[in-house]
Amino acid sequence: MRRHDYDKEATLRARVQSDPVRPEGYSELGAWLLRAGRLAQAREVLQAGLTQASRTARIHHLLGLILAGAGDPDAGERHLARAASQEPGRFEFLRDLGLVQGAAGRVISSVETLRQAVALRPASSPGGPPSGGQGDAAEELVWLVRLGERATAEMGAKPERRPPPRPRRAAMVEQIVARDPAVAEVLAIRRTEFSPEERENLRAARRALARLAAQHPGYADVHFGLSLVAEQLGEMDRAIEAAEKALAINPRYAEACLLAVRLYQRGGRPDRAVQRCKQLTELRPGWLDAHLRLGGLMRDQGRDGEAADAYRLALALSGRCEEAQRGLEAAMAAAEDGPTARRGGGAA
Repeated sequence: MRRHDYDKEATLRARVQSDPVRPEGYSELGAWLLRAGRLAQAREVLQAGLTQASRTARIHHLLGLILAGAGDPDAGERHLARAASQEPGRFEFLRDLGLVQGAAGRVISSVETLRQAVALRPASSPGGPPSGGQGDAAEELVWLVRLGERATAEMGAKPERRPPPRPRRAAMVEQIVARDPAVAEVLAIRRTEFSPEERENLRAARRALARLAAQHPGYADVHFGLSLVAEQLGEMDRAIEAAEKALAINPRYAEACLLAVRLYQRGGRPDRAVQRCKQLTELRPGWLDAHLRLGGLMRDQGRDGEAADAYRLALALSGRCEEAQRGLEAAMAAAEDGPTARRGGGAA
């Protein structure tokens, strides 16, 4: 009988404890426990990883295989499907999901999933099949797909209508943003138009950030990035919600506050824009743009005296700011004329 390697187990557990957000620690320990025949402990470790790790696709994959192998294909399929949705470009995730679906008798689902897996194989070399790795494995799945198609035809069942697999570039963007959420800010640089490919990349970034926000609801930066991306996709309600979550987590997050001001302006909610803009001038009294923006918001609401105060603060920061000087002069003139003149009315 093979002697249990307690030193190896202690080393793997120490890796998990030293960096609890690193998913590889949980998957390595879980796989080792599985090979040692300690199924219950392997599942316990992987379940803990789902609540702690920053990226959980590999953990879902391994847990799905364990559950399916233990005689619970439904639970196994759920975890494998989660892994494939998080990293749609991973051949082995789709392959194993398709195999488990087939083993559970879901032939139509299995065929569709295995087709997607085969589509991920590397391009064949001239005059021969793909060489090595995923290409060879994908070739071995082709006959399973054909068997499944024949079985489906014999059952008289219609193929499932599934959305086409995501483009590889978008899948890659999704994985990159999942590893480094700051990349989303580069993708979401404000522009007037985006190409279809760029919009697909933004949607991929949104998916990655939404998962990260669900896994780590206390990370203000993730909600901030999600808000930026949602804004560029025209999803204003979602963008506002994410910006407000970032501010709820970190009330001194000036960049999120400025973003909220812009979103409320675009969304036609000037009162909320004013509230957040006042907060911004308190957080960053040295930001010239904050005072200019507050002055413009006050002028739009006919609050010319408050607008003049905002422009004066801007001029105190930069005496040569022409925008602040023009705004101050216009606000003072409007204040002298009174609200009736601003409305364009008056006694005949």
